[in-house]
Amino acid sequence: MKTIFGRLLVGAVLVAGLSACSGSSSKQSPVLEAQSFRLNTELGKLAQDSPEFLSDIAVNYAGDTLAVSVDFADPSLKASDFSEPLVQYVIAQYLKAHPGKNLDELLNTLGETKGTMAVTVADVDGASVKYDLNSAQLKNLFKRKPMELGYNEVRAKVVAIMESRCEALKNEYRAESVEFTIAGGFAQYTFTFARPTAFASLNQASLRGRYLKPLQSQYESYGACRSMVEEFLRSFSIDGYRYVYTDEAGSKKISAAIPWNMI
Repeated sequence: MKTIFGRLLVGAVLVAGLSACSGSSSKQSPVLEAQSFRLNTELGKLAQDSPEFLSDIAVNYAGDTLAVSVDFADPSLKASDFSEPLVQYVIAQYLKAHPGKNLDELLNTLGETKGTMAVTVADVDGASVKYDLNSAQLKNLFKRKPMELGYNEVRAKVVAIMESRCEALKNEYRAESVEFTIAGGFAQYTFTFARPTAFASLNQASLRGRYLKPLQSQYESYGACRSMVEEFLRSFSIDGYRYVYTDEAGSKKISAAIPWNMI
């Protein structure tokens, strides 16, 4: 399960660099130099406080570019999972949560200097993706509603990422199949077994207990980035997890929900 949210969380970590975006057309901007230094310090601390997830975050300003580099420590995270719509969606989410004078000054200075914020995400295999955004694009992301930000496309990407965990879960719990969907406000995994005897000893409480500790460990591993992951998932009306066990004949079914406040 670490794989799923680690992949999602990268977007939330990237956005932290939004507070400082830009460069200058001919000479360094004092405003952006100061913000680059501040962000490099703050995001470096974020990485230090999330050692199982982040290897490093560095912010550097030179020429007309403010570069935000995010390096992950978790080998399950792949840079190729982060499409441009997904990254932009998370950026917009962060901007809306951090309005004010500081952000206004930075975005306006970025526009005045015609600079660019360049975000690079790298995984432990050395693969990376890079996206450039100018002031006009960032201001547009700030103003638009979530449903106007490629919501359905990003939601489909989230589902695909979470669905990619099904095969590992099937093997781990020896199920015939595992399916994922977002249903009734929960990220739901449905396990189908050949016969109900495979889970005859379980009830709702014991089924919840089977997955609660792994989820708690997973979220603890995100360190200071944990709240970013939860807020991102909440934006898709995900209020926690649900695990469903059934058999191929549909003769028995048990389910257990695990809301955020339990994790």
